[in-house]
Amino acid sequence: MCNLPIFSGNNKTRKRLTRPTKIQVARSQNFMCDGCKRQITSDDAYDIHHKDGDSSNYNITNLKVVHVKCHGRINNKKKK
Repeated sequence: MCNLPIFSGNNKTRKRLTRPTKIQVARSQNFMCDGCKRQITSDDAYDIHHKDGDSSNYNITNLKVVHVKCHGRINNKKKK
């Protein structure tokens, strides 16, 4: 199960993924970026992307591991 701490920022309370959950998502995808389909190495910075765009949906099937740069590209495409 996801172990999600709650933190407050800008007068909003929101959940945040923990490192073990991020690693679980990455392992489930064999550390393959869902954006560029390349391997994520220990030197790479990576994020977890919410496939449905709902940042409050922490269902493991909604989460994908992506390189930080790929995450930016994915989010920019969705805004257009």
